[in-house]
Amino acid sequence: MRIYFTLIVLPVILVAVPVYWLLLRRDGWRIWFLALVSLGILATMHPAFAAVTVGLTLATHQLVELWKDKLLKGTRLLVISIAVAVVTLAIGKYGQSMVGALFGKDDWFWTHIAMPLGVSYFVFRLLQYVFDQLRGVLTENRFRDLLAFLLFLPTFPAGPLETYQGFYGKRSTTFDRELFYRGIRRIVVGYFKKAFVVDFIFAIYLMPHVERVASANYHFRPGQPLLPLAFVVLVFVRAYIDLSAYTDLAIGFSRLFGFRIMENFDNPLFSRNVSEFWRKWHISLSSWCRNNVYFPVFGLTRKVWLGLYASMLTMGLWHYVDLNWTVWGLYHGTGLFVFSRWEKYKKQWWKKRKQRPSRRRKQLMAPLQYLVTFLYVALGYAFVGTQTFPQALRVFFGCLWGPLLWAKHLVG
Repeated sequence: MRIYFTLIVLPVILVAVPVYWLLLRRDGWRIWFLALVSLGILATMHPAFAAVTVGLTLATHQLVELWKDKLLKGTRLLVISIAVAVVTLAIGKYGQSMVGALFGKDDWFWTHIAMPLGVSYFVFRLLQYVFDQLRGVLTENRFRDLLAFLLFLPTFPAGPLETYQGFYGKRSTTFDRELFYRGIRRIVVGYFKKAFVVDFIFAIYLMPHVERVASANYHFRPGQPLLPLAFVVLVFVRAYIDLSAYTDLAIGFSRLFGFRIMENFDNPLFSRNVSEFWRKWHISLSSWCRNNVYFPVFGLTRKVWLGLYASMLTMGLWHYVDLNWTVWGLYHGTGLFVFSRWEKYKKQWWKKRKQRPSRRRKQLMAPLQYLVTFLYVALGYAFVGTQTFPQALRVFFGCLWGPLLWAKHLVG
């Protein structure tokens, strides 16, 4: 994600945009141009991974061609794709830390061979392409278009996980002045949120007051009962602003080239329940998990709870394979399952009474629903805002015990 803050990006964009719109008249040339420019920047920063991405793209294209020619079964294509994705993710996410431990982070091997974090988005887009081919959603299979889709620089580091058909289907092939101006405004907003709000306001003025909660030797103190809760709330809000800033940049830079990339956030901090939250938070990833994990699992088992847990575990382990992210996935899976059961119970209860909740009741309950949802999601950051599981448990239970202790102190 640091690619947006390197010296190479803005000069390349300033040159690439006029070349793209003024010099390249054929659409095929423009697609090749985007693919090669994105590949060139990626090769400058991560040469080994650039070669890997081209190799995986070519392999995927050829495997799909074999399947289309009935020389490869769909199940075998699916198994191969998932196996390659798992291996690539494992190397991409954990190979870098192993290289750092063996050779040091200043070693040439670390800076030139290790894969960037953007490998997660690359792999999921690759899998989505294969899934959509097998489902019959896609019929074309052009290497040039696939390469440009997978390596498109604005969405490569941090998404959104746009589909192949959405990537090209919403694209403007002629210069759209209004889209271009909206892209520039979105870029300015993204840099402001990241550089000023996250890296200045939060880093200098807010987080230092609570950062000791994330230290390995932190223990709950009755004299500061609300400190753990303040910590998870700030980490949650900072994560939202940080991720949404990268989405702003991705969407903004994409618009400069005529691409209308999907939104990734829809005011998720203001959600009435955890289900609505996951329809508003990291929309592309949650949609990916819903379409490719929840529906297949539910279709095979007819069990809602199993689909919910499988989806949230996939989402957690997509970030990192460790106990903290695993528990985070189970935590949100539990929240979604409890909410689904609660909604079912409410419908049955109102049906028995042969009436519906009044509008006045809904208005009175709305603020509480927003608050409970916000705090529930924030509490989950006790697991992913800390380094170890024992540390996460201390923060988690401190968030639960602290407000009770504070309220007791007020009453007493």
